[in-house]
Amino acid sequence: MKAQLIVNLTAGGGKPRQHLKKVLQYLKENGLNFEVCYTSRHGEATEMAQSAADQGVDLIVSVGGDGTANEIVNGIMQSKNTPTLGIIPLGWANDFIKSIDIPSDLIEACKILIQGKTKKIDLGIINNQIYFANLFGIGFDAEVAQLANQMKNRHPNWRVLSAFIYVFATIKKLLSPFHCHEVKIKIDQQEIKSKILFVAIGNGKIYGGRFKITPEAILDDGWLEVCLVEEMGRLKYLMSIPKVFKGTHKSIKGISFYRAKEIVVQSSEPILAQISGEVIEGQKKYTITLLPKRLKLMVP
Repeated sequence: MKAQLIVNLTAGGGKPRQHLKKVLQYLKENGLNFEVCYTSRHGEATEMAQSAADQGVDLIVSVGGDGTANEIVNGIMQSKNTPTLGIIPLGWANDFIKSIDIPSDLIEACKILIQGKTKKIDLGIINNQIYFANLFGIGFDAEVAQLANQMKNRHPNWRVLSAFIYVFATIKKLLSPFHCHEVKIKIDQQEIKSKILFVAIGNGKIYGGRFKITPEAILDDGWLEVCLVEEMGRLKYLMSIPKVFKGTHKSIKGISFYRAKEIVVQSSEPILAQISGEVIEGQKKYTITLLPKRLKLMVP
């Protein structure tokens, strides 16, 4: 098996710089045939992954965070070949691995690559352009991601906060002026008009480090889970955070859940969106479609 490791040295405030030597040494000692390349800018992991896939690599390993992994997913999906995705989690939040039980311990994660067990999982695609393996959010959570990214860039030494950077950003945004969005949403054949804070569409369960926003999502069940959060008071939003940590927010009035294979969100004004903490320029219409069993993933 031939593998390509794609390393984002800036992920997690620079975590790969600290741990890469140990990772490479373990993989080499345990017989993995691999080459290493390093990203230098946003989007480059997609290009590297597509190139590696086109060249017939069997396994592409993300060494970084959720953003790096999702860029690699997009590169794989743009190739005619279908290599397997492996993950060495070295980001701020490492949310995606929490839905598939890949351990955060680096050597244990490396062992999964050596063992070679794979599973086909679903993906989502947005406007027939951008793929996601974990979660896609429209509205307030994109504004939170934008703020968190600013914090990470200004204070890379805050990596000790790890996933809590997103919790901090959420609370800060809720204590600042924010606005809701008038939208029309089609969830499969059901149409809804509502004023929302945000909508989260999950193939996986967790984003923002601690938020179990779509707690019943399963990576390979052929469904996307939708969490729709309507307009409510600032205090109610703040009080709901502990329940979202536990995934028990279904009981809160104004929060609704759906399962679907296609979701269309329309607004008269552009709304920001985010995937794996990476912010997407605001658009007036998002069409999100499920692609069943589309990606091969290394799993425990």
